[in-house]
Order: sequence, then structure tokens, then C-alpha cells
Amino acid sequence: MKRRILLLVILIGCTTILYSQAIGSWKVYPALQNSTYNVATSDKVYSLCDGNLFSYNVNTTEVYVYDRLNGLHDTGIQFIRYDDSMQKLLVVYENGNVDLIYSDEDTYNMKQLKEKNYTNLIIREVVITDNIAYICTNSGFISLNMEKEEFENTFDLGLDVQSIAITGDMIYISTSSGFYTGDRTLNLLDRNNWTRVSSNAFNKLAMFKNELIGYNKNTGLFLINQQHFTTTALCSGSLSYFFCDENVMTTGNGTDTYIFYSTATLDNPQIIRQDNAFCHLSYRNGTYWASQNFQGLQPYTLSSEALTPTQSAIQPNSPVRDYFCNMHYNGNRLLVAGGDQNYNGINRDGTAMYYENGTWYNFSEEGIAEQIGQTYINTGSIAQDPNDPTHHYVGSVRRGLFEFKDLKFVANYDEQNSPLHGIPTLSNPGEYVRCDALQYDADGNLWMANSETDTVLTVLKTDGTWSKLYYEELDMAPHCTHIFFDEKGRLWLNSNRLTWDGIFVLDYNGTIDDTSDDTHLKRQTITNQDGITYNPDFYNCFEQDLDGAIWVGTSIGLFVIDDPENFVNNDDFVYTQIKIARDDGTDYADYLLNNVNITAIAIDAANRKWIGTASNGIYLFSADGQETLQHFTTENSPLISDNIQSIAINPETGEVMIGTYLGLMSYMSDATPPEQELDKNNVHVYPNPVRPDYNGIIAISGLTLNAEVKITTITGQLVCSGRANGGLFTWNGRNQKGKRVASGVYNIISTNAEGKKAIVNRITVIH
Repeated sequence: MKRRILLLVILIGCTTILYSQAIGSWKVYPALQNSTYNVATSDKVYSLCDGNLFSYNVNTTEVYVYDRLNGLHDTGIQFIRYDDSMQKLLVVYENGNVDLIYSDEDTYNMKQLKEKNYTNLIIREVVITDNIAYICTNSGFISLNMEKEEFENTFDLGLDVQSIAITGDMIYISTSSGFYTGDRTLNLLDRNNWTRVSSNAFNKLAMFKNELIGYNKNTGLFLINQQHFTTTALCSGSLSYFFCDENVMTTGNGTDTYIFYSTATLDNPQIIRQDNAFCHLSYRNGTYWASQNFQGLQPYTLSSEALTPTQSAIQPNSPVRDYFCNMHYNGNRLLVAGGDQNYNGINRDGTAMYYENGTWYNFSEEGIAEQIGQTYINTGSIAQDPNDPTHHYVGSVRRGLFEFKDLKFVANYDEQNSPLHGIPTLSNPGEYVRCDALQYDADGNLWMANSETDTVLTVLKTDGTWSKLYYEELDMAPHCTHIFFDEKGRLWLNSNRLTWDGIFVLDYNGTIDDTSDDTHLKRQTITNQDGITYNPDFYNCFEQDLDGAIWVGTSIGLFVIDDPENFVNNDDFVYTQIKIARDDGTDYADYLLNNVNITAIAIDAANRKWIGTASNGIYLFSADGQETLQHFTTENSPLISDNIQSIAINPETGEVMIGTYLGLMSYMSDATPPEQELDKNNVHVYPNPVRPDYNGIIAISGLTLNAEVKITTITGQLVCSGRANGGLFTWNGRNQKGKRVASGVYNIISTNAEGKKAIVNRITVIH
């Protein structure tokens, strides 16, 4: 049966905050900047962008974004194809999952192929012919009936099938080992009924007005003789895109576009010679639709031997990529450095961006690679100038420090023009200048970790001069990913890899260049309160909570530095490993998240702990860690990946931004920053009144820390009570027995934590 997706965005306003998400709701932030492929229909154009999808309505100009909350059943779209007669968009994901999207945005999921768990399944191409979709794979192809909405046959041929074309009873497949034909009147499930007729290999096959066409991106476009399987070149050379429907066939590269209208023009196509950024060019109703990578989706018309744009590019405001390795808030601005810091050979394009007031701002990458003489990759940290919100620095694990002004590249600092050095043990150290963990101190000096050098700590001071600070504990320390300054101005740094791993603390007494009065130490092992000693391979992250304790995430679990002073001054310091009592009548307890790889930690306004993991999703724990309030995974929530890379919490709204390996999502938390004083003018109740069609959470904001809230009837009967999370209290509209309250007016009595002041607000419930 079809799955109807209704997207409900609840806008709740008050005089101080505009909430664009209901408490407890999720939101997806897909990257929609890089248009790589498109499908044009009679009234819509679907654009594929780095595995994400949106549609553009040519009549209303409306942009509709598809995601896990809005029609899609998975992430990582590999192919989109459209069946005109069925008016269905076929969406095929990298993992084999399939969605059918109808013109009214209903969706139907077909997960059978995904659930077969084929070993090393690679999908090469998808072709729709006569209401049958053919999914070409590295071992054969699979047929899917678009009308019946079911998989029909799996042709396991032991052939790496690149593409397929069908005419009459004949079926043609191009494979990595040559060109094959099959007669559909025979049993083509039998490998013996396929004939290899040529050694030619094509990336795509198509039937254009009953002629068989072969496209090879490296050598050209060819007419294939259907009797002798000889080929005739229609255009030669490197071609970056190919499109074919019943009316028009297009192909081309960055300088030439070839357009074929009929079989009579196969040897004489119209050639448009103009520079372009096309990576795909489709045609519908007189308009050519170009996917132009980071220049977006653009409509063109053909006139005077040129393709002319008819409007500005269609490019929804969004992140530039689904890369969220490192995030933090600076005020209400979410800063993102997207590059991955790893030793697994994974290189992500240099990515820096910020999100503020509902708008994404992406840092320009134009000209950076040309100026630095190598690829701009793996930007792992970002810092905003405390005196200039338009001035940013971005750290890279390959080429030092990058400076930006007004989102534009200004300068690159490496061993040629700064004290930053490359890894001395490499033959080409200049190509590996690691600059991690950017952080400004209270005086406006920018600190950074020049990892894997003898002098790791580096400072760019407010006067523009540099300082290098040598400490034996950090000599050659790799992968220093996080720095923070505690309330006493001490610097805390993690060194996150194998024999150098641990936590380093420096008290430089406010004198950067005078190291004679510095105190510093590094602890590499962890001993817990029970005397158990651990040696984690990775100290991934740490965060200081509202009580001053430091929560440390390692590859083998979660540990707490209850007293930073004790950590610094006591040789016998022990970590706390939180114990959770077993609910089995015994005195036994288990360590919280023992042997779980902790990758991210964030503290919300109620001092609760949001803990991200490498493979177990994200947890929300009470302030003391004793109670698991939430555990979100891909199985029980809309979370798009269980591999969490970063977490950041909006200090104004409480929105929890969750950076995963597949992209960014958010969850609207029920904790916001508290007010200093309990004042009726600051307290807001929303929605108010509560109307009959509302079944969501009712929120009381503007409270003080740990304020006690009681909801009573007008006659004083207690309905609900509890304490605020930070400055926010939530109520589900039910009484203590779990039943919805009757229509009427209710008192909301709020008292500060000390019990010295109380205020009363009222809410009206209508059923």
C-alpha cells in the first residue's frame, strides 16, 4: 500500500522566540547545492544533488525537498528515473532500497532488494522501458514492474552489467567484458542463452527512434549496427553527459553540446559550441534542463545556435555538502568544518559553512586549490574572530590554516609564511601541515594544534605575530582535535591517537611568551574509582558541563573528571566511571556505555548530556548520567545514521544539531537556557489556547533554573507537576493518570528553585 507523508511544521510564536520546530520533532538539513542529474516531467523537474533530492514545479516555481521525514525511506540516492506512462519517479539508493514517488508526493517503498543483503552489491545503471525498470548490477540485472510495483526477476549472470537496452524481442547488455545479446523468447535466466557479440564496452545504451546507441564517456557516442554489431562514431572524444528520450538525444562536454533530433541527423547533429558547466542535460517541452554541479539546476532554450538561460539557477539554500565533522555554536550561529580528520585515506573536499536565522552561508572555495598548489581537503576545525563576525579561520589536516573574510578566501598559512610545520618524518612534509583544534582565548588570541610536529601548540596573537610553545608531553602528538579554556583560563587539549593519546592541561598564567611560570601535564591512562586502569586507543572528545565537571569520550567508553583541580594537582587522581544499578534485585551495577566508542558530547541548558557514538546512535542522559532519557537510532527514530560525528546545541532554542556521517539532522529538545530571575513578563505559554486539533507538547518557557511548576485546575486540584529543564517546562496536556484534561482554564504556578518567588500564568484548553 502507498505511504502518505504529511509534513506538518508547527510555528509557535512568542514575544522573545520564534520556534520553527515543535518540541520533540526532527528536521533534516540535506545538501542541495551540487546538482548532478535531473529528470524533467510535464510539470516538474527532479534534481539529484549529492544523493539528495528536490523537485521544482515549472508552473508554480515551488521547490519541494524530499528527505527521511518527507517521503524518502533511506539516504544516499544513486539513481532517479521517471516512467511517463505511470507518472512515477523511481528512486534507487546505493544500498538497493527503492522508492516510488507519485505526482502527488505519495511514496511507496520496495525494500526487498536491500533486505537480500547481497555481498558487495554495486548498482551500475537503471533503465526504464515499457513500464519495466532494469537495475543493472555488478553481477547481472534485476527487473522491476513499475505498474504492478513488484520485483519480477533477478538475472544473476556473473557479468558486470553497465547498461541495458531493449527493442522488440531483443535485449542488449553492455558489460565490463564486452557486449551481449539475448532473445527474450528464451529463458534469459540461463546464462547459456546470452551471446557475446562484441568486445565493445559502453557506459550507457539507449534506443533512439529504433536505433541502438552506445555512449562511452571516454571515446564518444556510437551508432551500433543491430545485425553485425559494428559501430559508427556519431561524435568522438571525451563526453561528460548523455541523455536520450523519444524526441531528443543530447551529449557533450564542457565546450561542445551535440543535439540529435532524428535518425536523419545522426551523422549531422546540431553542435552548440559554448563553454558550459553541464554534467547532465535533459529536454522537455522546448526547455533544456542542465545540472551544473555547484552552479545548480538551470533551464535553457535553444536559439541562434546557442543555449540561453531563461532564469536564474534553481539552488535551494542548504549546506554545501553533507559534511559535519566538527560543529559548535558561536552565539546563535552554528559554525561547521566539514572535512574528516582520519587516518583511513578518506579525503573530503574542504568544507566550511555556518547556519544562522534559518539561512546557510557557505564559504567560497573558488581559487583555493590553484593558489595552494594542491587539493583543498579535510577542513577539520573552524573559529570565528571574537571581534569581527565576518572574519574566520579554518584549520586543515593537510595544508595548515586558512583565513576567510566575508566568506571569501584571504590567505593560507603553512611552513612557507608561518611557524606551522609539516610532518617531519614524511618525504614531502610541506603537503602535510596539520592544523587542528582552533580556539580563541579570552584575550582574542587564536590557539591551534600543529599536530605531529615537535612543537604542537601554536598561537596567532591579536597583534598578528605568532608564538610556538614547546612542551615535552606534546612532542610529535598527533590528531589533537579539541581545545577549550576552563573558567581559570587553563587550556585543555586532547591528543587522540595510540601511543600519544591522552589529555593535556596547560596553565600559562596569561603570559603566552613567558613559559617559565607555566604548569602543564598530560594523563595518558585512565584509572576509575574502582582501581581499574584503561588505556584507550582514542580520546575522541570532551566537554565541560554546567557544574564544571569534564566528560570525556573515548574509544572504550565514557569517563568523568569530577574536579578539574584534582586532575591537575593530585598525582593519585581517578576518573569517575558512572555506574548504573541493575534492576534485578542484586547490588550489582554496570558502567555506563562501557566499551562503547564515544565520538561526540554536548551539554544542554538543563546540564543533561547528549552523547554521540560511532555505531549506536545518540543518547540523552540526565545531568548525573543515572537516567537514560532518550536513545535515538536509525531503527527507532528518523536518525539517518548511527555514526555520529558531532553534536551542537543552539543556546537560544535548545535545538540539538546532530552531525552524522551521512549528513545533518536536528532534534528539538525540551531544554532552553534559564532566566536569572523569575518574572511573569518573561514566562510564555504556547500554544495558548490549546485548540481541539492540537495533540502536541505544551511548553512553558522563560523559567529560572530548576524552577518547580505545578499545573492545577481553577479549584486548586493538582493536574501535573515537575521541574524545568533549564528554563523550559513541557506538559503533554494530560493529568497524573495519563488522561487528557477536560476543557477549561488551568493555573500554571511556577516557583524558583529556592522557593522564594512564585508566579501564576493561565492556559485555556478547548476540546
